[in-house]
Amino acid sequence: MKPIEFNAVIRENLGKRAAKALRKKGLVPCEVYGNGDNLHIAIEEKYLNKIYFTPYTHYAVINVNNEKIKAIVKEVQLHPVTDRIIHMDFYRIVEDKPIIVELPVKTIGIAKGVRDGGKLLQEMRYIKVKGLLKDMIEIVEINVEDLRLGKSIHAGDLNLPNLEIVEPKDKVIVTVKVTRGAAESTESTEGSAQESTTTASSTEQANKPK
Repeated sequence: MKPIEFNAVIRENLGKRAAKALRKKGLVPCEVYGNGDNLHIAIEEKYLNKIYFTPYTHYAVINVNNEKIKAIVKEVQLHPVTDRIIHMDFYRIVEDKPIIVELPVKTIGIAKGVRDGGKLLQEMRYIKVKGLLKDMIEIVEINVEDLRLGKSIHAGDLNLPNLEIVEPKDKVIVTVKVTRGAAESTESTEGSAQESTTTASSTEQANKPK
């Protein structure tokens, strides 16, 4: 995972009125939890947008009180009408303790089942993993080239070095759906094969000496 670094200020005043005053200045009230006392801070909205409104998973490096705090986003509150961030919770990262994050999933290649007329369906866009920050990757790439019609890749099929998949093993990540065209093509192929077998058998019978 890549870091996004930004500055923060300590919130001296708490409560709804103080939070409203911060938002008018382009600041968002935030909390940092874990490994000691909670921190009440405020961060510029534009920086929070960079870490939240993105298809990738980042961790934050928060500069506050001459300290650099590494943290991951735990919870976000959005305005019900504008979808602007109105509050964000962070969880402090400790280098030697595992964290749980959602990493984006990307498929690589064209599935054999798609070449045969099927449709690739990606059921999971993100997957939860557990591990140390140093072992976290930016994206989970899944090669689907050998995936045939009607077959799936499950969470239990993945092997990510030093990372634990925090999902049910039978959860489908990507599958190739059998479409009507693919089914008709398969039936046609099977019918042709059966017809060829029958014709060959008839030819053999006809050619047998009487």
